[in-house]
Amino acid sequence: METRWFIPARLQNGGPAFVRAAAPHMRELAIVAGAYWAYMYSRALVFDDFGATAIANAKSIISLEKSLGFFWEPDWQAWVIESAKNLVIFFNWAYIVTFWPILLTTGFILYLVNRQRYRYYRNLVLVSFIVALIGFMLFPLAPPRMMAEHFVDTIKAFGPAFYASRELASYYNPYAAMPSLHFSWTLMFGILFLRTPGKWFKVVGVLYPTMTLLAITITGNHYIMDAVGGSILIMLAFAVVELGFKRRLFLPKLLGTAGFRSKTG
Repeated sequence: METRWFIPARLQNGGPAFVRAAAPHMRELAIVAGAYWAYMYSRALVFDDFGATAIANAKSIISLEKSLGFFWEPDWQAWVIESAKNLVIFFNWAYIVTFWPILLTTGFILYLVNRQRYRYYRNLVLVSFIVALIGFMLFPLAPPRMMAEHFVDTIKAFGPAFYASRELASYYNPYAAMPSLHFSWTLMFGILFLRTPGKWFKVVGVLYPTMTLLAITITGNHYIMDAVGGSILIMLAFAVVELGFKRRLFLPKLLGTAGFRSKTG
């Protein structure tokens, strides 16, 4: 039986039928709203001057990539801008429309057609988000597009203009770059597609994360190290959720997953 945390007992056992029916759906909406609130209002809890700290951390990441021999992002970006400007536009739009629209649409479809599978991937998102939120607070990171010495903000330079507007910037944390949830959750969906029967789903499972890696770096929104951090993050989330499901250590009570014994991929 699913653990009904977050639902008051009076709504589980009594009250109007429509309220009882709506309560699980309201819980899911509350999870999403609560996660967004935590994301927005935790960004200035650790450092007084987030911006200066983020710039200093960006310089450290650039130095690290140089020392490891894969500070490739400026060369990738310069080649695309100089040789294939249509690709710049493509990656700008790919960065925008292949993340939240796919994340929300896939989540909604899974919620309707396969609630068990939905909860599994929802829990992956929550676990990875909690860890990432700690990372954003402790290690704010200015994205490449803010480091004008090496990079161009391609969305600001080539559009779409609405995404680079100051009004839209107030709805996200510009220093939430390490680890990259954009790449982390895209990689999660790549794994979901690889687990789905059908050749074309498996092709998408490979191409989707690959395209995302190029999009987040060529647009100047993430460093390669951010993607590395995102990859480690989602693997950690898979490990935590698998332990919670299969060994039933702590996730059943925490995330409402009691009774999950069948395949969840």
